[in-house]
Amino acid sequence: MIPKGCSERPFDASILGRPVWCLDDVAQAENAVNGARQESVGLMFRRGDASEGAILDPLGFRKIETLITLGCAISDQKQRLPAGIGIAQTTDADAIADLAARAFRSDRWHRDPEIPDDRADAYKAAWAHNDVLGRAGVTLVTLNAAGVITGFNALLFRDDTLVVDLIAVAPDHQGQGHGSRLVTAAIAYGAGRFKTLQVGTQVANPASIRLYQKHGLQEIGRADTWHWTPS
Repeated sequence: MIPKGCSERPFDASILGRPVWCLDDVAQAENAVNGARQESVGLMFRRGDASEGAILDPLGFRKIETLITLGCAISDQKQRLPAGIGIAQTTDADAIADLAARAFRSDRWHRDPEIPDDRADAYKAAWAHNDVLGRAGVTLVTLNAAGVITGFNALLFRDDTLVVDLIAVAPDHQGQGHGSRLVTAAIAYGAGRFKTLQVGTQVANPASIRLYQKHGLQEIGRADTWHWTPS
């Protein structure tokens, strides 16, 4: 039975191989931990204000990341996508999932030593796969001369805000400006369609922060993420 103040995360559980809960109400943290032990939960997470650590830390939660949200206004004049940028088709889902499995290292699943790397890789791969198959409103891609996908930017449509859900460049193509082109492409795609662009990244990923700031995005919020795993 799931205790009050928690919710199940079936997608996460399907990857981890054990139940995963989100702690929705920090005031219920102690009861949640007791329930998680009884139900053999493999992971429980909470995202909230840094001050919540005073409640969570003594209960065995571990701070995994500080997530920064950045945003900027988008032009109301439509723009063309930059050269070398395409729109992913559903037939690209497997290739993009494979890229995602190799590209991420700063996300919270990879940063948690209690989560096996192969599960963290699978988590990102499945997430990207679902984005291309329709979870995202559109997935933009960079292509090399042979038409092979070298990076992607999955974008969610949230009212008048365009949200970067997942963005990555293949490891062997990083440092070549593909990430910058994908951000430029998101801004161009959103122009005339949305009012703002938002993206989240980790404090522990300063290169990502600099990239977004270079394109005019500024910090608009931050939150800490904690993980609880059975000892």
